[in-house]
Amino acid sequence: MNHNLFTYEKLDEFQQQGKWPIVDSHLLSTKYKDRWEVAERLFKDVNKEFFIRLNEHDEFSINQTADPKIPHKSYSYHHSGSVFSYDNDFMAGPTQWALDIKPTEVVERSKVYIYDWTADNIKESSPEFDYFVEMHKDFKPVLDYYLNECYSDQQDIIEKTLYKLMIIRYNNPSATEENIVEHRKWNTERFGDEHFDETLGGLHLGENYSEFRAKNETTNEWEIITELTEDKKMWMHGEHAQQSGWIPTTHGMSHNPQPDLKDRYSIIFDLQARYK
Repeated sequence: MNHNLFTYEKLDEFQQQGKWPIVDSHLLSTKYKDRWEVAERLFKDVNKEFFIRLNEHDEFSINQTADPKIPHKSYSYHHSGSVFSYDNDFMAGPTQWALDIKPTEVVERSKVYIYDWTADNIKESSPEFDYFVEMHKDFKPVLDYYLNECYSDQQDIIEKTLYKLMIIRYNNPSATEENIVEHRKWNTERFGDEHFDETLGGLHLGENYSEFRAKNETTNEWEIITELTEDKKMWMHGEHAQQSGWIPTTHGMSHNPQPDLKDRYSIIFDLQARYK
């Protein structure tokens, strides 16, 4: 499979010139053309019962965390399993954020995590879940390539590498037709803060509508990366890439005011390192 990969020299040139390493993906335009529809169906399946069923013969844990300063306004449910994991993150909604109450209005971000070992350990599943397990297999060679191409100088200090595919949904369960745009904007502002990832790097596999933005380190300007809605993929450097001389890709989200938009989905494949 030809993944249209960039050389070290080309990636370095992109950073020096303030360009983004974005390229067409044959897999995204063919085999995974329907990924957003499949992601929507996946999140209809993924709940506590689904999680326990897929992890029932293995260890798992379910716990809640909250922001210690505003625990009733910002809290999460973490489902950690040896086959797969998922998180539900909640923030109080736009009209209740300023109130000192337990919110009945919330915005939500959910993440499903598929790991290196998911395919080997899974015993029963669903067609939608299997779809993304297959995506992990198909795009893992891209991460292997960039691990060797960009970060080989860290080989002696890395104990283990992890390959984590994240399917992400941003939704607004309390919204109505009249206030959905307001809720989407609030969701983006709450969950879309600027950051770079605690990884070596990551492969952005797109979003169903454009909100992803990244900071151009040459011009110091924020740019909306609209190409990620067009069957393209983008390589991003993480925090630990700095040890190999790369500038991390600072990114976040910017609200898309188009009135007919609903849930937002994105897919990111993280390359993580565990150091000795």
